[in-house]
Amino acid sequence: MQETVFVLKVSKFCNLRCMYCYEHRDLHVRDVMSNGTLERLFTGIDAYGDELCARGIVPKFSFVWHGGEPLLLPPSWYEAVIRQQQHHVRRFSYRNSVQTNLFGVNAGALELVTAAGWELGVSIDFADGVRTNRGGRDSTRSVIAAAEALAESGTRFGAISVLGAHNRSTLVNSYDWVSEYAAGWRILPLFSGGPEDTLLRLSLGEDEVARVFLELFERRAAARRHIPVAPLDDYVKWAALKIAGRPVASGVLGEVLDNIFIVNVNGDVFTRPFAYDPQFCLGNINATSLPEMIGSETYRSCQRKILGRKLRNCAGCDSFGFCDTSPMHEHGSITSNAEGSRCIRTSSAIRQIEDALTVAGIDRSVIGTWARQEGSFPPSP
Repeated sequence: MQETVFVLKVSKFCNLRCMYCYEHRDLHVRDVMSNGTLERLFTGIDAYGDELCARGIVPKFSFVWHGGEPLLLPPSWYEAVIRQQQHHVRRFSYRNSVQTNLFGVNAGALELVTAAGWELGVSIDFADGVRTNRGGRDSTRSVIAAAEALAESGTRFGAISVLGAHNRSTLVNSYDWVSEYAAGWRILPLFSGGPEDTLLRLSLGEDEVARVFLELFERRAAARRHIPVAPLDDYVKWAALKIAGRPVASGVLGEVLDNIFIVNVNGDVFTRPFAYDPQFCLGNINATSLPEMIGSETYRSCQRKILGRKLRNCAGCDSFGFCDTSPMHEHGSITSNAEGSRCIRTSSAIRQIEDALTVAGIDRSVIGTWARQEGSFPPSP
């Protein structure tokens, strides 16, 4: 089963002005994704599911409600979304999640989506002076207090943090708080799109980013509570597979169907690595069906570019076959340097975690025991 994810930009309007935000030019714009655009998307989901089935993929769908700040919209907007989904998406399973800054959001909208079983991601960077409102007021303490209140009310959420120079010294130490209040943690190294002067000040070198993940790996290993952390868990898995000598990724250099789509406020659709690039727009959902989009020459050109990334970065990597090459589908997956574009962060993180596991005495036999207990590795030949 492959989950197809639609990241829906419901509105770019936001009550914060985070220094690195890639939507910084449009945060004042109050346009909202229309009911008609949503209906066009939902009415096409079953047909798209049929297309995936024809390609040998068992479909499952995820709708990620994003912004701007999506929970500034009123409860009535979300009530309409829920009704439309229930009416139009009949034959395939789906889930909803919303990413919020949890700063002065519409309490009714928050209550509605959580009562409807939507998953919640709360953005917290654990550093002052970067995520401020339009008047310059820092949001960190307010968001932490609101998140703690959510947890104490029984509402589960995941934490989402952008990693940069602003929280290099605080992020790893925040693991204890996250593990107490959140169900999981997603860490996104700073990526392009924000104001260039800010990105220059806040960016960390790729090796330094990898070092943060190693420190977090060590911090979690010694912690009282163990929670999932992305993408750290992938790095640990791939490092363990290397130690065990169990390559599992096959056919990764072929054309793999991209499964994450960005839908802009006006209905324009992009695959994740090429979001907002006009030359790689797959079409507008109001005029073009999803099956038509993935059958288009534009989609094929996106796939060729991803394949080129993999040929440059993956085929000669010492983690090839253990890492599933999914970083090539991410924003900021490759870094330009004197030798060209290379995947540095992921390969360095895998290598450092592999070394740490080896030093700790984790060898093939130990990992083999883990695998038999978890049922995650294929049987030995």
